[in-house]
Amino acid sequence: MSTLRRHLLPIFAALITLAVGIALGAGPLQQAEGSHDSGSLKAANQKLRDQIAASRDAHIFDGAWSGALAPRLLRDRLTGAQVTIVALPGISTTSVDDTVQAIQDAHGSTALVVTVDADVLDSAKKTYVGSVADSSLAGASDLVAPPADDVYPRFGAVLARAYVGMGDNTRYDSTAVKIDSELQGAKLVELDKDPLRRGSLVVVLASGAHGADEVTVAANLIASELVAAFARAGDAVIVTTPPTGRDTGGVLAAIADNGDFARMRVSTANAGTSPAGLVTTVYGLATALAGRPGDYGVVDGKPVLPPGVGVAAD
Repeated sequence: MSTLRRHLLPIFAALITLAVGIALGAGPLQQAEGSHDSGSLKAANQKLRDQIAASRDAHIFDGAWSGALAPRLLRDRLTGAQVTIVALPGISTTSVDDTVQAIQDAHGSTALVVTVDADVLDSAKKTYVGSVADSSLAGASDLVAPPADDVYPRFGAVLARAYVGMGDNTRYDSTAVKIDSELQGAKLVELDKDPLRRGSLVVVLASGAHGADEVTVAANLIASELVAAFARAGDAVIVTTPPTGRDTGGVLAAIADNGDFARMRVSTANAGTSPAGLVTTVYGLATALAGRPGDYGVVDGKPVLPPGVGVAAD
């Protein structure tokens, strides 16, 4: 078993600690103190407390090891690459900053960070988003956009044209400047800096929101349309979420259900932005660029690491 596998598994196992905590809430700790078997109950409760403490401390220690190993594992994985990071609603600045650092550790560069406003994924704002897309397209003569009634593929095409390039065509040109002015003026995106280039690789950071309610399902379907637009405009994409992103109604589930992605260089990872999760993100992006996209993290209840991780960790 590789070094990374030994340190990746405990991160996923942190969920087990939560489950044990829930079990405690309905378990021996809730028994009456006055029962005639209170001595054995106290002993059982203490044992559970000790197990939780041990699991917590092991998780902290394993996380420290993962953090220490990550730079070595990442070295040269994205040498010379220009990466656009797209932060969808619900992503913390810490997750973004850690992703920027991981790309740097992989010897790549972050061309820009695009933070997408919540209105973009809100189906109730569809008309407004569509009007901004139409306005942005007015001066983009080189962009062939989907029909006007395909609002989100249309908006995705605009978004991708502004911030994503392909091959050597990554200059931040006048068309990108105009579209960016429209999008930022409409307060639908925010950039971390004035860009000089567009990334040809894209890391999409998405939340783990999932479920069957209409709002969540619609938001994740919209997000998947944006991902598809990035894939068409760039060289490779990875979508990174917390573990629940692959659950029913999550964005990774929406991508899996869309057969069009089978023909795109799009990898997915539901390992989050922990050190091990970001190693998974970088390797998953590299495999997509090489024409071998895959689904990594926890898939069908089993950990799946990207190709090459074991070799790098040995």
